[in-house]
Order: sequence, then structure tokens, then C-alpha cells
Amino acid sequence: MKKVLLCLMFFSQWLLLGAQTRSIIGKVSDQTDGQPLPGVSIKVKGTNIGTSTDEEGRFNLQTSLNNLSLEVSFLGYESQTVTVAANNNTPLNIRLVASDNKLNEVVVTALGIERKAKSLTYSTQTVKGDELTRVKDVNPMNNLTGRISGLQINRSSSGMGGSVNIVLRGMKSNRSNQPLYVVDGLPITNTSGSGSEGPFGGGTDKGDILSTLNADDIASINVLKGASASALYGSQGANGAIMITTKKGAAGRMRLDISSGVTIDKPFYLPKLQYKYGQSTPDSEESWGEAGSFSDPVKDFFDTGTTFINSVSFSGGTEKMQNYFSYGNTTNKGVLPTNTFDQHTVSLRNTSNFFDNKLSFDGSLMYSYQKIHNRPASGLYFSPLSGLYMFPRGQDFEKYKTFEYFSSSRNLYLQDWWNINADAGLTGTHHQQNPFWVLHRNPTDQNRNNIIGQAQLRYNITDWLNVTARGTLNKRWDKWQRRTYAGTQGVISGETIAGVLNDNGRYQREEGESTALYGDLLVNGNKQFDDWNLTFTAGTSINDVRESGWILDQRRLAIANVFLLSNIYRNSPITSLTETANKRQVQSLFGSANIGYKEKVYVDLTARNDWSSTLAFTPNKSKGYFYWSAGLTTILSELMTLPTFINYSKLRFSYAQVGNDVAAFSTFPVNTLATGTLTANVSGPYKGLPLKPEISRSFELGYEGRFFNDRVNIDLALYKTNTKNQYFSYDGPVGAVYTTVFLNAGNVENKGIELALGVDAIKTGRFTWNTGVNFTANRNKILELAPGLGERYSIGGNFNVLRLGGSFGDFWGRTFLRDANGTLIVDENGRPQGGPDGYLGNNNPKSIIGWNNTVSYGDFSLSLTIDGRFGGQVISITQGYLNSFGVSQESADARDRGGVDVPAVQADGTPWQGLLPAQAYYGAIGNRDGIIEGQIYDATNIRLRELSISYKLPIKWRAVQQASLSLSGRNLFFFKNDAPYDPELNTTTGVGGQGYDIFGLPTTRSFGLTLKASF
Repeated sequence: MKKVLLCLMFFSQWLLLGAQTRSIIGKVSDQTDGQPLPGVSIKVKGTNIGTSTDEEGRFNLQTSLNNLSLEVSFLGYESQTVTVAANNNTPLNIRLVASDNKLNEVVVTALGIERKAKSLTYSTQTVKGDELTRVKDVNPMNNLTGRISGLQINRSSSGMGGSVNIVLRGMKSNRSNQPLYVVDGLPITNTSGSGSEGPFGGGTDKGDILSTLNADDIASINVLKGASASALYGSQGANGAIMITTKKGAAGRMRLDISSGVTIDKPFYLPKLQYKYGQSTPDSEESWGEAGSFSDPVKDFFDTGTTFINSVSFSGGTEKMQNYFSYGNTTNKGVLPTNTFDQHTVSLRNTSNFFDNKLSFDGSLMYSYQKIHNRPASGLYFSPLSGLYMFPRGQDFEKYKTFEYFSSSRNLYLQDWWNINADAGLTGTHHQQNPFWVLHRNPTDQNRNNIIGQAQLRYNITDWLNVTARGTLNKRWDKWQRRTYAGTQGVISGETIAGVLNDNGRYQREEGESTALYGDLLVNGNKQFDDWNLTFTAGTSINDVRESGWILDQRRLAIANVFLLSNIYRNSPITSLTETANKRQVQSLFGSANIGYKEKVYVDLTARNDWSSTLAFTPNKSKGYFYWSAGLTTILSELMTLPTFINYSKLRFSYAQVGNDVAAFSTFPVNTLATGTLTANVSGPYKGLPLKPEISRSFELGYEGRFFNDRVNIDLALYKTNTKNQYFSYDGPVGAVYTTVFLNAGNVENKGIELALGVDAIKTGRFTWNTGVNFTANRNKILELAPGLGERYSIGGNFNVLRLGGSFGDFWGRTFLRDANGTLIVDENGRPQGGPDGYLGNNNPKSIIGWNNTVSYGDFSLSLTIDGRFGGQVISITQGYLNSFGVSQESADARDRGGVDVPAVQADGTPWQGLLPAQAYYGAIGNRDGIIEGQIYDATNIRLRELSISYKLPIKWRAVQQASLSLSGRNLFFFKNDAPYDPELNTTTGVGGQGYDIFGLPTTRSFGLTLKASF
């Protein structure tokens, strides 16, 4: 306790350093109706001293200055300058007048530069920090769903802290489509640990860096959607950028903010299973037997998940120094038994001014630690849900809750399961394990440490010119292991040596670290020349990323169940050991200029040249690549007289060309080592075709308007992007120097429309209703593909393929065999026959809509988000297996009807009479060699994603400035969903891992209670 008190005393002195201060207090309200205005910016003119009003419009600003002027500004209102004399201690009563337009709105753009929104020639959208924390989520990116047009989020089915896949304006590359993530103007590396072991092995997700950010530290997120918006970031910003601005201290008395929330989770969208028909035969995995009444083991298997998210922050300082400190903690017990997630975050930030505000410093440090036990996995074997769902009806599940027995012959505890020894030949045809054995004897553990350190120095040469030097360090350490005990299904645990199964367990272990260093030097200017304004930036940067680590997978242990590196059987070669050491560096020169005339017309120009180490061994002498962008904005409402209901009207156009370099070591021949022997596998560029950077050319045409006294606002964008020189690898031709060849080829086109519509539907007295719609429709087409790749090019090792004339996200797999009329062909038992591989669908939606609403009455506020994805398909391997094994409700319904009503013919063309036998039909669809076409489902879904109700508590204790209590819910229900699982969930978030499910954790419905208070 003494240590805690000493720490609090230290931080209190640190936050209040500097200072004999005076208090300037007051209230800001609307000139028309007198309503208080929360969030108004109050700043001492000529300094960085400032604060903002609370929920009641009140403010308290601390300063040591005597005679001063306050700059008062708020979105949608005319700014005011208020003079305060040294001897004036009277509370200020400031009334703001609503402006006719929002011409002074400022947004954060590339490189963290603030620009007037009206001068931008491209589309951006901003989400404020309070919107990200209304419904708590460990990964703040999940709360962008439905709030940003042009943005699509896919989540992994790996529970709390799982990685997310964010795509802006469609998939463009066969490598990565993730945007660049930028914290306070400086890029970070979002290393995603989502990998795939094939469609049946499933995926192992290890989370991403975004989940380590504390949402309560975020002030706002601005999304730069197109290449024009992110062109200054070069190859890093080829897929757009997400600008994260964190909170910082403000001058004045110390402020303490506390947020404490608890959430409960329940599985929401479980498979529909049957308990009417029993096991086929006593030794069968299937349940096509006689009718009866059987118990449901699923309902009692899952736990009620609980999540506690707590955060505390201190801020304060003087006009010369402001500080911010926060600590956050998340503790989660998942719905899957034994799954736990713990996270700790610490954030420090200091902003200081020196030499009469000539020199300013901004430095921050963010540290996070995650510890995860048994993060949910997908797949046939390492997911406990396969054995749970497919457990033969009629067997006694209660018996197997004691999941192991002692084997006197082996002197070990082994798995107790009804058919654990059925697959002695390691064929993989027996899929089940005891779910409790998987949880307790195939456990995984993961630790992650992440540090983001940043520093910025800015020197103001004049009032319109400054020089800025910045740098960031992003350091990550990861450890992961899976311990597979002896007694696990041999196909995933054992090793056959001379025909004898060695089953002492399997040990998988990974360790890795990543160091990303970024630095830049900028010259920034903003100069007014009569009617002309010039805003410019010129700079240079260096980005250095180094990754190293190793992955061990050993199936032969000397002593059973001793999971140590020293226990690897010394006379056995390591099953798999991979050590990596990747290094890459990009050096850049760049510049931008924005020229404005009478604040009516703006021209935007950017240029950048990157020199990448990955292109060091190409014949190109410069080893670099150049790209540029240009844009034009016209404020129509300033150039011409428009109808009175139009308050603001803007037309914009932009073009950009952005590069993206190739993978590390792809331009330099590399030998592959295997089992300590140099093999003949050599990779390198295709002879005579030197590798080049990937190039995206993007056009955007947009319109922004505000109408009816700014009650209605609209942002409409049309875009088209062509991405060329895709990076491909494929097997080299016979006799070639390289066994694996890399080359550039392809042309992928994305074109679409985005609409962001906002309406202040009701604004009367204490009652307001704000509503907004975000709409996106994107079309993707592959116009060119690399020669020599054949008809299709598989990505991700799953069902996703690229094909000429197709689209990213196309599924390709085994189809039903049909006759010339398209009728199914069946055998003499009514079993459908498999045909050739064919196109099955596409996992990308045709359109996405998000509808956001906020209703306020007095001290109560209600917010809800409804979003929908329309079109697209998904593959449910899970449902295919459940149907095939006869445990799904769908298979039971078919039996009740007497079969499956599908027109069919036999091989000789004879029509099949009556219904197809249910067992024959579904047996052909499921399993490893099943007909994938029968596992395709419509991905259209509409859901009530978020709902929150908050109440501003009446405050009687003077130390409390404000407090609120809120109830919230997430994934409350589907208005429509025809797929047998949540189509938003994916086995992995890597390229080629989306759009299908195989025994992944189901979506959860969450209810939360959050208390927030400020002191």
C-alpha cells in the first residue's frame, strides 16, 4: 500500500509541475436555445494551453498568465476570442453562434498533419473516441464496423483479442490488403499472427498488435480510404491508412478519469443439431440410426464468459508542460472452458514548450502485455467443438467428462474416448477427440510484449514555417507453445517409425521478435499571400523493419509428456524447425503542396520516391520507384449562388499512383535448408524479368454537401483502382535454374461507390436524434493474370483462387456432377456424384450498409448500430460434416420428410424416382472428399450490432466533475442470416483464409455495464 501511495504522490507532483496558477472558469452554451455545449475547445491564444468543456458546458482552465485571450471553437459554430484581464475572477458566460457551414473543421491527414477538411481532395471519415468505448471491445478496430463507408472488417473465430482483417475499397493484392496503421502521425507495424493449416487443419490465430491498444487512450480515428489520401506514406500506404490520435494532457489542474466495465458473453449462433436419431452402429462415428430421444451435451458445455475492462488516467500540467498517464487492464474468462485472456497496458505522454513556444516536444511510450491460455482454435482436431458437435447420439457424454484414464502398461494417463484407437493407421479418417482432452491435454499458451515509443521535436522558425524531427520504435516479443500429450489422436500427435507408432506427445513452440524503426525530418509551411494560401511539406524518412524467430514442431519426445527442448529424441531428426531472419529498409524523399485561392479552390499535389532494400538486386540502377498524386477541390457554395437550403457544396477529384515493394529476399536467389541438408530448392526472380514494385493507379470523384441549416450532410465518392505488377510465385519449369520463381504480372480492378449520410433528425430543447447511414458497393475483377500460372492460382492454400476474369475472394472447389441440362447425376443408391472443380461463389459482399443512431433526452442517451452485408457466399465445412454425420437438424428434417427433394438422374440418364435418401445425399457432401458445392451458403446478414443506454448521474460530491452509467449489448440478434454460422467470422484473417468455417468458436452475444467518472 505504501508503494501505491508513493506512486500516486509521484505522479501528482509530475502532473502539477511548474506552477503558480490562476483558475479561469466559465460556461459555454448555444446562443439560440441556451443549451450547454460539451467538448468545446478553450485555448489560450498563442500557446498550447487548453482544455474543453464538460457535459454541462463548463470549463476550468489553469494558467500562470495574467492578461490573455481565449480562443473558443466548436464544430458547427463560429469561433470566438474572449479577452480575460489579470484581475478578472468572474465566471465567464460564453455564447456561441451556430455557423452557416463547417468551413473551419480540421482533420488529421497523412504524416499526422492537420488540414482544413474543406481543402481535402479525397475522402476521409472520423470516429471520435467516445464512439469506440460505448460498447467495450479489446480490439478497438471492431468498433469501426458500420461507422465508415468503404471499410470491411472480418474477424477471426479465436475469441477475445483475436486479429481482425480490415479492407478499404476492396481487395487489391495477393499478399496483404491491410491498411497502414498510424499512431499520432507515426506508422506502427501491425503484425498479425493469423495462420492457416489448410481448410481441414483449420487456423491458429495469435492476435494482432491492434488488440494491444487501450481504447480509452484513443481520442479519434480518421480513416484515409484511397491511395490519394495516403500517398505520402508511399508503399506503406498503398491500401489506405488508419490514423489513430491518442489523448494527451492539458494545462490546468490534475484530472482523473476512471472507466470500469464488466461484460458477460454467451454463445449466440450455434449450429442447429438433432437429438432424435441415434448412432448408426455401436462402432460408427455417424448418427443415422433409429429414432429415439437423446441428451444434448452442447447446452452445458460452454461457460458464461466474463470480461472486466478497467482503465484509469491522469492528466494535467502547466502552460509549459502537460502530461498524460494511463493504466488499463482487461481480464477475460472465455465461453470456451479453460480459455483466459489477460492484458495490461501503460501509456505515458508528455508535451512541452520551450523558448517562448519556439520549440515544442511531444513524446510518448505505450507498453502492453498479453497472456492468453487456450485461445480458441478451429479445425477438425484442435477444436474441441468437432468432438462435441459430432458425438454419436446414444453414447453417454457424461462418462467422458473424466477425459483420461491411467494406463498401467504405459504408466501414463491416456485419453478416454469412445473410439480413440480407431485410427491406428493414422489415416485421418476418424475425426473426433474428447473435447475435454483437447482443452486440458492439447493446451496452448501465448505471451506477447509490445512497446511503442515515439518522440517529436518541432521548431517554429517563423509563425508560418517549422521544422519537425520525429521517430518511433515499435518492438514486439512473442512466445507461443502447444503441448500435445501422449494419447492424443495419432494423426496429429504421433510418428510412425518402422511401422510402429511412437506416441510420446508432440511439442510445438514458437518464439519471435520484431523491431520497427521509423524516422523522418519534415519542413512544414502555411503561408498566406493575399488571396492565395500555400500549405506545404517536404521531407525525408527511413523505415527499418527486422524480424527474427524460430518455429519448432517435434513429434518424437524421448520421455512422454515432458515438453522441453532437451527432451527431443536425440537420434530422431527434428520433424520441423524453421528459423527466420528478415530485414528490410525503405528510404524516402517526399513532398506535398496544397494551394488555395480565396478558400474557394484548392489544388493538392504530392510526390514521393522510395528506395527499397527488397529491390537491391534488380537491374534497376536507382533501386527506387516514384509515384505521385494530384487533386482538385472546388467549393461550389463559395463560387456561385445556390438555393438557400444548400449551406455548403463541394466537388473534388483526385488521381494517385502508389507503389508497393516486393517480399524480402525475392530478388536474391535463396537456398532452402531441410533436415540439416542443402536441398535443390532455390528461389529467385524469373530469368530475364526483373522484379518491379506493385503499382496502384486510383481515381476518385467526390461530392460533399450540407443542407437545411447543416441538419443534413452527405459525402459521396466514386472510385476506380487498378493494381498492376502483382507479386506471384510458382514452380519453375523443368530445367530452370530456380525451383520456385517470382515474377510480376496481373491487373486487378476495383471500382465502387461510397455514401456517408448524416441527419440531425430532431433537435428541440433537451431532445435530439442524430442518425447516419454508411453505404458501400465495390466490384472487383481480375483483368490480367500471370502467364504460365494456368487457369487458376491458389492463394492461402485453401478454396480461394485467382483466375482471369474472376474476382478476389472467388471460391473454387469440387462441384456436383450434372448432365447437359444441369440435373444432378447420382449412383444406384441415390448418392450424388462429384464433378470437376468449378466456380462456387465469392466471399465478398456486393454491398455493406451501416445505420447509426444516437437519441438523447436530458441526461439519458441511447445509441444503436444496425449493419448489413448483402450478397456473397461462404463455405461451412462445419455444416458439411454435421450433415454427413447425421447430427444436424437439417439431416433430421430430411429424414422426417423421407429424403431430400432434389431432381436427379442416374448415369444412364434414367430419372431418379422420388426423394434422394438423406444419408446418401449428405454423405456425398461432407468429409474431406466431399462436394464443396453442397457446403455453399448465402452470406447476406443483417444484425443489431450494438445498443447502449447511458445515464448521466447527478453529482452531489464537488470532487466529481461528471459521471455516467451505461448498459450495452453487442450482437443482440440477426434480422436475417441464412448461413449456418456468422459469416463475419473466419478461420484465419490472412489472405486466402476468409469466407469459410470449420468448427470455429461461435459468435457471442454480449451484455455490459460500464461506469465512468471524472474527478
